[in-house]
Amino acid sequence: MPRISVLLPAREAETFLEEAVQSILNQTFRDFELSALYAPSGDGTLAVLEKLARRDRRVKILETHGPNLAADLNEGLRVADGEFIARMDADDVSLPDRFARQTAEFQARPGLGLLGCSARYIDAAGRRGRRIAPPRGVNMERALYWGCPVIHSSVMMRRSVSARHGGYRPFFQQAEDYDLWLRLHGQTEMDNLPDVLLLYRLHGGNSIRRNAPAIRRYAFLAQAAWLSRRKTGRDPLDNPDEPGEPPDPASLPLSETESAGLYGRILAGSTHLLGDERDDPEGNLWWPWVKKIQDKKLRREVEFFCAMRAARFYGMGNPVRCLRHCLRALAAGPDLAAGHGLKLIFPDL
Repeated sequence: MPRISVLLPAREAETFLEEAVQSILNQTFRDFELSALYAPSGDGTLAVLEKLARRDRRVKILETHGPNLAADLNEGLRVADGEFIARMDADDVSLPDRFARQTAEFQARPGLGLLGCSARYIDAAGRRGRRIAPPRGVNMERALYWGCPVIHSSVMMRRSVSARHGGYRPFFQQAEDYDLWLRLHGQTEMDNLPDVLLLYRLHGGNSIRRNAPAIRRYAFLAQAAWLSRRKTGRDPLDNPDEPGEPPDPASLPLSETESAGLYGRILAGSTHLLGDERDDPEGNLWWPWVKKIQDKKLRREVEFFCAMRAARFYGMGNPVRCLRHCLRALAAGPDLAAGHGLKLIFPDL
């Protein structure tokens, strides 16, 4: 029985698939199985997988027919034999020591249930960009309020923890990982390693780019369901095992103040969107809710981080718009600006 079961979904993934799989096969920790969750498609994904499976018997192809990623991942969980579940995406690259570092951390911390790591962006050509440093330790809980604090393709978790909490919920056609992390919160320890052990690829075909507004809506719902469970002990989703559309936020058992704070935090945490009327009309419609936030500190944080997020997106590619958003941030929170400064726009300074 292998120590680690790797789940790698492969939907129309031909372009970067071989590099992704090879990065797993090159791990210094070698006691694993790799389940390639193949969703039939018209490109050359299957041919690449078959070639890799012939080359290394640890590669197994599991044809999936689920309606979304959550359902496909659950199929992989059902056949997994490993003590640990490791996630991997078909366009990313795991560095050789990733599994060794993560399993060592689990060995040292018996209460640890889920572990991610830092990463570095790469582009389609493999050129490296800035570092992604997720929160760690005591900062994890607060980070959950502001969005997903763990990079999904960097995750390793104990299979027993995933099984105990039902795995992924197919209702979530996006943000299925964030929903699971929120359900694990308080039930097991979660953390991130500071080491860069993953190269996270940004390219035109990324789900996060294609589906950004939907990701934000489902992230909103995941957190709303979490807050509802904490408040009432009941989950507001009637049938979480079937794909569904996010309900009207007004139908959720949250007060106006709670809803306003939730809108603001998710808006500020959507780093892949802009908060600009021209580019993000849905986000612009959320702004009236931000103005309803009664907690002045939270409202200032939301306005500040939304503005800095937009400034970071434009950067030096559009200095006029970048400057405009920096001025918005300064007006919202001069003290926050002094504390964070240009690091939020240019983190490698």
